[in-house]
Amino acid sequence: KVKNEYNGDFFRLLDIVRASIVVADEDQLITVADALQEQKVVRLKNRFKEPLFNGYSDALYNLQIYGIVCEVQLHVSAVVVHKEESHKYYEYFRSFFSGNIDACAERIKMLEKCINPDDDVQVILGKMLKSDNKD
Repeated sequence: KVKNEYNGDFFRLLDIVRASIVVADEDQLITVADALQEQKVVRLKNRFKEPLFNGYSDALYNLQIYGIVCEVQLHVSAVVVHKEESHKYYEYFRSFFSGNIDACAERIKMLEKCINPDDDVQVILGKMLKSDNKD
């Protein structure tokens, strides 16, 4: 992450100390979110508002506690099940599309050349990720 997203700047890394809170429903989500907002919030990534490309959503709170920035991830239990399956896709694309916007555009063009636009992209990605072929 430091190499691919932060250009080697370790000081930008805010999730060395991390915890997760999993709630059962929207009422619990709101209660916990309100409690977290009472802390010193350094940064909030609200992926309930803007989910990842794979549909996954959560909230990532970076809180300053005794001078140390920690990350608290807030999840809904029904969505956590989806996280395990989709995380391998996230990890692959996170590194593949790292870099500036021009590099991402070039990689997208390359991928578009590899597939038929009528093919099911989910099926193709699943086959690629399950493959043992290193080429």
